[in-house]
Amino acid sequence: MFKIKKHISHNNNNLNNLNLIINSDTYKLAHEDIDLLSRNEMRGVRMLLEITKPDLILEENKILSNIIIFGGASIREESNTKNRIENIKELMKKNPKSILLKRNLNRLENLLLMSRYYQSAKDFSKLASN
Repeated sequence: MFKIKKHISHNNNNLNNLNLIINSDTYKLAHEDIDLLSRNEMRGVRMLLEITKPDLILEENKILSNIIIFGGASIREESNTKNRIENIKELMKKNPKSILLKRNLNRLENLLLMSRYYQSAKDFSKLASN
């Protein structure tokens, strides 16, 4: 049985090959490979990271409990929504046939009906944070 020793000479070609290998995606550590983490098969891993990250931060800051409130980012203070409605109405005077303006006015009027929830959320946050 013969043993063949491979002798790698340190020429530019070998250094280029080594650099190509080291800089390739397959050489990256898994947690540094964004393309790998973005794959559909890695959804469970991403979910675990999303769940674990806030837990670790809360623990590090010695926060024993928290309250999570889900809501719409579109809902604003009543006065803010009323101002936006007035702006749309002014624009509609110039362009009364605009379907887009009518749609925006309708959306804002619906948001105005929900603005009481904004105030309720503010009131609740004051109670919960004291």
